[in-house]
Amino acid sequence: MSRRAPDREAIAAPGADERNCGDAAWPIMPHHRDVIIDLENLGQLSRAELRTLWTEVLAEKPPPSLGRDILALGIAYARQERRYGGLSRPVAKELDRLLARALGDGSGTPELPTKPLPRAGTILVREWQGTTHHVTVADDGFLWNGKPHRSLSSIARAITGTTWNGPRFFGLRDVKTKTSEVRDGS
Repeated sequence: MSRRAPDREAIAAPGADERNCGDAAWPIMPHHRDVIIDLENLGQLSRAELRTLWTEVLAEKPPPSLGRDILALGIAYARQERRYGGLSRPVAKELDRLLARALGDGSGTPELPTKPLPRAGTILVREWQGTTHHVTVADDGFLWNGKPHRSLSSIARAITGTTWNGPRFFGLRDVKTKTSEVRDGS
């Protein structure tokens, strides 16, 4: 369903803070209204105008192969990112990893497949020698016993007193033993 920005008269008219979406109306914040209008105007620009705008907004020349749609999407994303904030650090890191893997970074050694860590707010539970430990995943690390930690491995080491792979200790990675490798024929 396409949502269109209100025209200038609708913005100034009473009740302009609401749009109809079917039978229900939903409010639009005043600062969101400007962004919506600005983004919808991108679809009316020519490819040459979008290329010029790309250079202004992103401070670099756009790749020559990009068409109008992709240019408009890139400009819209950059504007929204500036206005509302970009990707979280873990998401950006995972996207970089996937891009390097897809492009083949030329190192010749294939990267081991990894699962991304659970999203912030997830609570990991591990029982060790009769004590249950709760670890909360945060945007910039982990919380255990009210203290921040940068890695699960440091928490696993604090719990056990020995070196552990943190994700494996908390059950986020499979444990492969020599027995299972022999059975699998690997």
